[in-house]
Amino acid sequence: MNSKFIRNSFSLFLFAIMFALGAALAPARAQTAEPADAQEKPATASDEKKDEAGQPPDRLKLAFAKTKSERSDVLDVSTSKDPFAAPVLEKSLKRPAKQTSGSDWQVAFAPYLYMTGVTGTIGARGQVAEIDLDFADVFEHLNLGVMGALELKKGRFVSTTDLMWIKLGEERETPGQLYSSVKLGVNMFVFDPEVGYRLYESEKGNFDVLGGLRIMSVENNVNLRAGILPAVDVSERKTWATPVIGAHGTLNLSPKFFLATKFDIGGGIGADFTGQFYGGAGYRIKPNIALIGGYRYVKTDYDSEEGFIFNTTMNGILMGAKFSF
Repeated sequence: MNSKFIRNSFSLFLFAIMFALGAALAPARAQTAEPADAQEKPATASDEKKDEAGQPPDRLKLAFAKTKSERSDVLDVSTSKDPFAAPVLEKSLKRPAKQTSGSDWQVAFAPYLYMTGVTGTIGARGQVAEIDLDFADVFEHLNLGVMGALELKKGRFVSTTDLMWIKLGEERETPGQLYSSVKLGVNMFVFDPEVGYRLYESEKGNFDVLGGLRIMSVENNVNLRAGILPAVDVSERKTWATPVIGAHGTLNLSPKFFLATKFDIGGGIGADFTGQFYGGAGYRIKPNIALIGGYRYVKTDYDSEEGFIFNTTMNGILMGAKFSF
């Protein structure tokens, strides 16, 4: 009896194990053994016409279709009459990718305000006077100022053109009693075309070497008010061109902030000496628009045998904006 009970218990135990295994494996077999005819087949435009005449295609599937084959499964463009589906496909299939070529011209224009003073010696027709206007007095003595720069680039070729027209004046008392006061005026036009070659360019910045001319046309006015001596009022204009060589570079600190500098020097023809330095920074408020500002120093030494003298230093703050096209 005990042996029969043991056999029955063991058989029941094996049956329970087999039943539990079968119940556990049943869902997996149902998923793997799904018949092929039960799988969902993508609907085509012809199927919709056969099965659901007059119903529009599934626009949700059409909008999220990524490949041409997926779109053709949802809608046959050549036969569909759905007025809403065709524009979606045309927009996604015909939109060209915008590409830039290194051979295209790149243009940038930068209007700016150069808040500069003038210190040094000026003379006209033998009358010489010292002028001393630092940039703290600019707003008081700047009568007129128009400034701007133009940059062109094509491949490695670069060109920069700077234009500046400044009219400054001051009046002060003179030492001694020969003259009661002196009124000085400087009307200056500077045109600075330069061409160069880009030696380095990357996402970090660029560096150019430049060469060109600094063309200056300056009118000096010296008005000595009467004291012991009678009044003297003289004016003279001279125009000259001086060859210059220099360099220009930018350093990108981030996609928004950048540093910029420019340096050139020349002389021997036209002026005895001319040179300038600019150092500043910029902030890109848009990819093609940036605010710029910095410090600019310009030195000029020119004199003629007729008594015209323009031996001056200009230095001050430059502020403006740069527009790229």
